[in-house]
Amino acid sequence: MDDAREKCILVVEDEPDVQLYLRTILEEAGFQVMTADNGKQALDRIKERKPHLISLDLEMPKMRGVKLLEYLKRNPAWADIPFIIVTSHMRDDIGKRDMEEMRAKRIRIDSQSFMEKPILPTEYVKRVREALNMTEAEGTVTADRGDLKKEVLERLRTAGEDQLKEILEILEGRSR
Repeated sequence: MDDAREKCILVVEDEPDVQLYLRTILEEAGFQVMTADNGKQALDRIKERKPHLISLDLEMPKMRGVKLLEYLKRNPAWADIPFIIVTSHMRDDIGKRDMEEMRAKRIRIDSQSFMEKPILPTEYVKRVREALNMTEAEGTVTADRGDLKKEVLERLRTAGEDQLKEILEILEGRSR
C-alpha cells in the first residue's frame, strides 16, 4: 500500500480555512482525506475508519490535541498511527506547555513530528510521505504556488481565442 490513493489522512483542525487548505493539499497529492474540527470528533472518525496518519492541531475546543494523542497512545488498536502536529504555537508559552505535557505523558515526539503554520504545500506533502515511509516517486507531489502560477500564465499566453473564452466562462461560473 505505497500508493497515495490507498492512504487515508485524518486532518484535525478547528479553523475552517486551515482545514480546507490542508485537505486540498493532501487531496491534490492523491490522498484520501477525512476531517474533524476537534479531538472528540476525531475519535468518532477514527472509530469509523482507522487513518494511516493524523495531521493534528493542538489547540482546539472540546478536546485538545495533546489529550487526543494521549487517548490514542493508550489504545493498542490506535497507538501505532503516526501523526504530524501542525501548529502556530511552536515558539510561544502555549507550545512550551504542550511540549511539556506530551513529555510528561510519554508521547514520543521529534522535530519531524511538528510543522509550524503557515506551511508550504510541498513541505507538508513531503512530511506526510516521510511519516508514511513512502518514497518520493510514489503518488503526486503538489507544486509550489510559484510553479503553478508560471504554468497557468504560460498556458494563458499560448491559448487560442476559443480556449480563452472557455476559461473566462469557467471563471465566471457560466460553464456547463
